[in-house]
Amino acid sequence: MTIFELVKIALDELYEECIEQYGADVDNAIKDQMEYLSSNYGELRKKHRAPIDYKDPATRFAYVYKYVACHGDYIVQVLEALRSELEGPIFSSESIRVTCVGGGPGSDIIAVLKYLDERGKSEKVEKVVCYLLDREQAWADTWTELDDSLETDLKLHANFQPLDVTDPKSWAYQKKFLQADLFTLSYFISEVRSLDGEGIVTEFLDTLFAESKSGALFLYDDNGHDHFTEYFDDIWKAAGLELLVASDSKEITPRYSEEKSELGDFLTKFGQQPKLKTTLAYRVLRKP
Repeated sequence: MTIFELVKIALDELYEECIEQYGADVDNAIKDQMEYLSSNYGELRKKHRAPIDYKDPATRFAYVYKYVACHGDYIVQVLEALRSELEGPIFSSESIRVTCVGGGPGSDIIAVLKYLDERGKSEKVEKVVCYLLDREQAWADTWTELDDSLETDLKLHANFQPLDVTDPKSWAYQKKFLQADLFTLSYFISEVRSLDGEGIVTEFLDTLFAESKSGALFLYDDNGHDHFTEYFDDIWKAAGLELLVASDSKEITPRYSEEKSELGDFLTKFGQQPKLKTTLAYRVLRKP
């Protein structure tokens, strides 16, 4: 099953949720939220901006439609680059833990499962325990039953944990997620960088790097703006992590196997197409 096919399943469920709230005006509501997201993503560098609110099902539909498939495939391509650098499998055990920081929208976990499914003969992973960390609790309805839609033998145990990186009370006493083999931070730093006025986001990242286990991998990918990449680089370098693969400005599109046509009638409803091409910055790091 392609990433776009998985996204279509999620969109069908979200669309029904939107209809319950907006009735006949559902498509206009989704169009408005697409504009809301585009406007806010253009202001990510502004200090003192309000965090983006994903509580509205129309906002979550807009995000999944526009961004989840492409962001998921970008991560698959970064994992393939890591595999090439390692000249062999990324994972060495049959059971792994993955923590998706800001992973509520689902791109991260879809990508990891897609990579493992495609590399099943060489990656011996049979079970994935995933922690989806996000401020917006409503994302839990979208992805925690993802395994029901997968055409794979992989066993998935998805756990959603509400977590706000700007509120230490929300993460100070949660510890299980720190035992992951792989941490993903996909398009996360760009959303929280401007919220670090008092250093609280940096404190969270310092804690993440300090309390994770030896050998843990960290996958960062985001838009290729120095404002975000340099901020992240300063933190992981101070933490003493090892850089495995990186790019500052890779022109990237989803692979040929991914077809947006899988989204069906949704492609003609909103006057916008899913995001495909971007300039991506990425890093894969390892804790010594």
